[in-house]
Amino acid sequence: MQTPLPSMFLNNNTSFAEECRIRGNECGPDQRANIITIANLLQEVGGNHGVALWGRADSGFASMPGMDHLIFVATRMQIRMQTYPKWGDLVRLETYFAEDGRLCTRRDWHITDAQTGQQLGAATSTWVTINSETRKLAKLPEDVRTRWLTLAPSPPRSALPAGVTKRKLQDFPEQPALSGPLVSARRSDMDPNGHINNVCYLSWALEAVPPQVYAGYDLLEVEMDFKAECHEGDLVEVLGHPLTDVSNGNGCAQQFLHLLRKHSDGGSGSEVWRARTTWVPKGSRQQ
Repeated sequence: MQTPLPSMFLNNNTSFAEECRIRGNECGPDQRANIITIANLLQEVGGNHGVALWGRADSGFASMPGMDHLIFVATRMQIRMQTYPKWGDLVRLETYFAEDGRLCTRRDWHITDAQTGQQLGAATSTWVTINSETRKLAKLPEDVRTRWLTLAPSPPRSALPAGVTKRKLQDFPEQPALSGPLVSARRSDMDPNGHINNVCYLSWALEAVPPQVYAGYDLLEVEMDFKAECHEGDLVEVLGHPLTDVSNGNGCAQQFLHLLRKHSDGGSGSEVWRARTTWVPKGSRQQ
């Protein structure tokens, strides 16, 4: 097996790359990684980029100097996969960030096969800063923002074309056609930022996908909006609704709208997360 290269800065220290081997417990019955594996790798490499720049923080993930009680939290994420790596494959993830308006930042990733250079997928995300104690939105201090921008590519780079990012998610129907099991957020789901790790949301939502789609299709793309935090002990309802005719059986792509909301005995609870997934028939793309 090829040994992973050490993590490294690229492009005059404006991007960061890391190689990761796909482990057996990260794969499904077809011995391929799934979207949860990919989402975890994106989070890990993004966090390692911050640690390499600024060191590990006493709480949360890495934190820039001057970020007193401020942390970055994701508001949106989009992952598009061309093909999923297999058990034992070595994948290379390159990541970088950019400003996205005055209150938001963006982090992008490129995912490739480390041995062949084949493009496997790409992702983009939008982040805001909140006060870790009050959990309220906070503006990045101007001196921190200025220093931060010196570490971003200039001109800004994008992993996904502008025309496919930030597409609005549809309103969720009052009577969705699909549902998954009621989820109890576990202590082990908590992350260093003091809330449920956002990869858990995606994992929970997939339980509402019809079995014939999950078994016979590959997840091409997921677009996620993060609406609110979740904490250990929260009960979360898992809902879904098809945007295409799942029963037509003609081998076309399928789309679903997903919603997670906190369970409330008195009626509908608050929305936590919303997403749209796009699926294509297995075998319709080169693996």
